Amino acid sequence: LRMPIERSSRRCGPVAGTELFKIPGTIVVEHYPDQKAVVAGWESLSTPSFREAIQRGMAECRRLGAKTWIVDLTRNPGVPFQAELAWIDSVGADLARACGVVALINVHGSSTMSTMGSRRWSQSADKNGMATYDCRSLEDALAIAADVASSARADSRRAKK
Repeated sequence: LRMPIERSSRRCGPVAGTELFKIPGTIVVEHYPDQKAVVAGWESLSTPSFREAIQRGMAECRRLGAKTWIVDLTRNPGVPFQAELAWIDSVGADLARACGVVALINVHGSSTMSTMGSRRWSQSADKNGMATYDCRSLEDALAIAADVASSARADSRRAKK
């Protein structure tokens, strides 16, 4: 269920997230509670801290009840090493689902390389039943995340009846 999004009709306005953690030269991870989203602002995907960053980020998603993992590629962070891509294929989507994440949103920068890399992890997420989206701004990603959170709340209410 891969959906490219160019522009959302709903706007979140200027919103600031709460920083959860930072791995210098790798990632800054922020929480957006209203959208039930965690944003991974990647500085570099080709780093020995790649797996640690994802594992810590997913643990935060579980702890906070986030439904969406937003991958911010606007700093043009390159692509992960091949071993990391293989790890994502074998572990990533299962880890995300185990932590309660149901959607993955890629926010693309100007790097064709990063965009190509995101296709691989999106395919893995798709195969494992997660919704995936592509957009060009954090604002659009947060609007999509708000829709995902709203849908998750509705599903939860229906399940309780």
